[in-house]
Amino acid sequence: MKLSKREREALANAIAQENDMLKRVGHVVRNSIVALAVFLLLCVWGFTGMNDAFLPNISPATRTVIRWIGVIGSVLSGVMVVFSVTARHNGKKNLLKKIDRYQGRS
Repeated sequence: MKLSKREREALANAIAQENDMLKRVGHVVRNSIVALAVFLLLCVWGFTGMNDAFLPNISPATRTVIRWIGVIGSVLSGVMVVFSVTARHNGKKNLLKKIDRYQGRS
């Protein structure tokens, strides 16, 4: 089906806008993965009970709080990673369909 000039311009603007949004979602994916790594490190540090040079005299109560912060943060960051990766994947598929329509392939 042939698109009119106005429809092609509107579709080109929609493609550009969606591409910008996909870039933002890519940044969210990256930041979520970094947050997940940090919270997993806190979780491992809290559960293993290792002594380090940075915090040698930490109380068990504080270690328990850090452990729970690590667990809750890991779960929330993991959920955010899954949602943002899914949104990015579906957005790319939709963008490619719009590009195909713009080029007249479908």
